[in-house]
Amino acid sequence: GGSSSGGDVRNLGKPVELAERYFREGADEVAFLNITGFRDFPLGDLPMLEVLKRASERVFVPLTVGGGIREFTDSEGTHHSSLDVAGEYFRSGADKVSIGSDAVEIAEAFRASGGQRTGRSSIEQISERYGVQAVVVSIDPRRVYVRSPGDTQNRVVKTELVGPDGEEYCWWQCTVKGR
Repeated sequence: GGSSSGGDVRNLGKPVELAERYFREGADEVAFLNITGFRDFPLGDLPMLEVLKRASERVFVPLTVGGGIREFTDSEGTHHSSLDVAGEYFRSGADKVSIGSDAVEIAEAFRASGGQRTGRSSIEQISERYGVQAVVVSIDPRRVYVRSPGDTQNRVVKTELVGPDGEEYCWWQCTVKGR
């Protein structure tokens, strides 16, 4: 694969060949995370769809794909649901989809509603159609330490692992849509 510079994501290998190697070496699952999927039109991501199609012909363990599984409106004004995006990945060979940023926003909305499900979230819709085993939540939390609960509006926990300046409380911050 080629590489690019200037802050772009570099292609460091051949994903299908690497997945096949991991499978031969005993991996029981392979995940493809398209970290630029949140930036572009996910249904137009032909390279990732091709990777899934080729991998599903040679790798016989569950294949998970993540990145860009959300609802959006394309440049022509057509609305696509997260279910549409997930369906395209499943038809291309994925066994599971991994939801990141959308999962954080869903959790925030769920808490704000007092724990009421709407049936409209990507997790609920995809799980209803394809089964709960087909949805993986993947978040990248970072522990943020505070001296006292009053130092933040976020829900904190007392932690046994104190912070660098002796802080006894922390909360978790998650990356959403690459930020």
